[in-house]
Amino acid sequence: MNSTEQKVIRFIQSQSLIKTGDKILIALSGGPDSVFLLYFLKKFANKFGIELGAFHLNHSLRKSADKEQKFCQKLSEELSINFYTSKADVKSYAKKNKISVEEAGRIIRYDVLNDCAEKNNYTKIATAHNADDNAETVLLNISKGTGIKGISGIPVVRENIIRPILCLRKSEIVSYLKEKKIKYVIDESNLSEEYERNFIRLKIIPELEKKINTGLVNSVLSTSLNLQSFNKYFDKFISQTQKKYSEDLRDEIRIKLTLFEKEDEFIQSEVIRKVLSDKFKLQTEQKDVEKIISLTKKQVGISESLKKNLIAIRERDFISIYSRNSHSENNIKIKAGETKKFSFGTISISKVDLSDVNLTPDKNIEYVDADLTGENFIIRKWKPGDKFNPIGMKGTKKISDYLNDIKTEAKEKKNQFVLTSKNKIVWVIGKRLDEKFKVTPETKNIYKLELIND
Repeated sequence: MNSTEQKVIRFIQSQSLIKTGDKILIALSGGPDSVFLLYFLKKFANKFGIELGAFHLNHSLRKSADKEQKFCQKLSEELSINFYTSKADVKSYAKKNKISVEEAGRIIRYDVLNDCAEKNNYTKIATAHNADDNAETVLLNISKGTGIKGISGIPVVRENIIRPILCLRKSEIVSYLKEKKIKYVIDESNLSEEYERNFIRLKIIPELEKKINTGLVNSVLSTSLNLQSFNKYFDKFISQTQKKYSEDLRDEIRIKLTLFEKEDEFIQSEVIRKVLSDKFKLQTEQKDVEKIISLTKKQVGISESLKKNLIAIRERDFISIYSRNSHSENNIKIKAGETKKFSFGTISISKVDLSDVNLTPDKNIEYVDADLTGENFIIRKWKPGDKFNPIGMKGTKKISDYLNDIKTEAKEKKNQFVLTSKNKIVWVIGKRLDEKFKVTPETKNIYKLELIND
C-alpha cells in the first residue's frame, strides 16, 4: 500500500464515508480522477466489504463522447464491475432552462446517477471530486457571493453521495496513474478557458500559489472541512427558521414577510438560500437574494426574474417564488366531452340533463347553455383588456379589475386562466361565469364545466 492509497483510506475512515455492506455506484467519466477512484475502490473492495458498479453519462458535447463511453465500458468489464450508461443532450437542456452547459451537465448527471442507483439498489454514489476541484468551487462561489454553504466548498457527504478522494491533489492522482501505468481519457474542455471554472483552474489558482501560498489548495480544503462541520449545526437552526417563515405548496414556495421584519439580514439571506435549494435545487447567488429582499419594499404585484427561470412576486403578506415553466401553456383547445390536464388542474366539459344540474356555491363547477357556447372551447391566460359580464352583475367588467375586487393574490392573478368560446369569455375558471351563458328555464342543452385541482 503506497502513501496515496493510505491517505485516501485515512480520509474515508475519518469522515465515515463507507461502511461494510455498502453497494457503491461510481460516477465514471473516464478522466484520471474517476479512473483512480474506480481502481482504488476495486483494489480495496474486500477490505471495506463493499460491492461496486460504474455509471457513465454520455453528455453528447464532444466528438470523442462515444469513444469515452466505450472506454469506460471496457474498463469496467476488465475489472468485472457492473457498468451502466445513459445519453443526454446537455446543450439543449442548458438552452431550454437558460443555464450554463456546466450547470446543465451537473443537474442531469446527478438526476441519472440517483435514478440508476435507486433502480439497482445502490446505497451510495461515489464521485471523484478532488482537492483542486474543491478550491475552484470555493473561489468561484466567493466571486459570486453564494453564502457560507458556497464557500464551504464541495460536501464530503451529501445525502447518499460520497467524495472519497476529496483529500487528493490532481497531481497526486496523475502521478499514481502514471506509476501504475493505468490509462485514462483526457478531457479537452479542461484545457480550455471557455468556462468560468477552467479560468480559475488555469489562471487564478496558479497565480495565488505562486505569489501567496504554495499550499493554497490544501489550506482551502482544511477550511472547507471546518466550515462543513459548522454548517451541520447552523443548518439545524436555519431549517427551524425556514419552517417558521415559509410555506411549501405544490408549484411554489412562499416566504412570509414577517421574516424580514423579525430576523436580521444574514438570517434572511440564509433562509432564502435554503428555501431555493430545497424547493428548486438552486445554488443561489447573492444577486438573486438581493432581488428577493428588495421586493419587501415594493408594491404588491411587482416581480423579479431569478436564475433557473424562476419568478419572485410580491404579495400582501409574503413573497411567492415559482417556476415560469409551471404556467407556460399556450392556448389549449378542448371540446365538449373532453377532459384536459394542465398546470393548475384538470378541466372537463360534459353534456348533462337539466335533472343533473346541481347549483352549489362551489366555484369549480358551473353549468352553461350549450346552444350559446357551441362545442368548441379554448383555455388560455387572460389578457389585458379582456372583459366579461360577471354573473349576477349588470354590465361588463375588466378581468383585471374583477380579480382585484375579489383580492386575488398577484401570482394567481398573473396566472389566471379563462375558458372562451367563439372569442368570448365564458368562464373565469374557478372564479365566475359570464352572465350571457348561464342556464335559464328556456335552456335545452347544458354543458357542465368542472375544474379539478390536482
